[in-house]
Amino acid sequence: MAAFEHALTTTYCKNPCQVLPNALWKTVAVIDKYKTAYSTEHGDVTFLKMWNDEQLLLYWTKNRAFTVSKEYLEKVTFMVIHQDYLKYVPRDAFSSQKSYFRLIHRDGIPVMRLPSGYCIADVAIDNEVEDISRLIAQCYTDLHPSIETVQSWTTHPGFDKKLWIWVTKENIPVGLGIAERDPVVPEGSLEWIQGLPAYRGMGIGRCIVVELLKRLQKTVSFTTVSGESDNQTKQFYESCGFYGEDIWWILRKE
Repeated sequence: MAAFEHALTTTYCKNPCQVLPNALWKTVAVIDKYKTAYSTEHGDVTFLKMWNDEQLLLYWTKNRAFTVSKEYLEKVTFMVIHQDYLKYVPRDAFSSQKSYFRLIHRDGIPVMRLPSGYCIADVAIDNEVEDISRLIAQCYTDLHPSIETVQSWTTHPGFDKKLWIWVTKENIPVGLGIAERDPVVPEGSLEWIQGLPAYRGMGIGRCIVVELLKRLQKTVSFTTVSGESDNQTKQFYESCGFYGEDIWWILRKE
């Protein structure tokens, strides 16, 4: 298991967005729940796989070949697969198909300034968890993380209280940013970037992203972000210095 984790980490650091759809620690945390396999050639990793009888969680090949058997594809009920391999998968067999972009930022933080009367403030995590839950719920029609769920984010390996920030107006939160920092890689990842609907279009979201990038820049080699495939959302992050064309698919048989 340690050998597989080392192979995964080494490969991931070379091209994070092509190897995994999420921050490395999230996959490392569940390695022991899956079968694993990898291969090398002349010291370079050429193949990585994590799976069980019903789920294909990770599949990566250096030459982008796809060698998963038809028998396995017929019985698997859940797959996380890079766009490069999608043509080999019988998509009609999966009732749920969702795609996600993944982008990376390595350098070059744009200059952004909040509108007059707005400011950045650190989240007081000990007593503002409920406020976070409420603000996120106000930003979505179908997403309302509970107070317990928000609190659980503080137990993640990448938790850093300095990466939880508000944008406030007259001391009232109108925007939220949460990032994580994996000290092993080292990698930063943007997890939550929200602005209340009434305050959108003012540059608040970009200011949140830029502030988090500034707080991360001295301690990480790169920062990643992902989201549902949406040109507008992708362009938003690109305007903050992120780049890439990697698309990931989550396929389910329901």
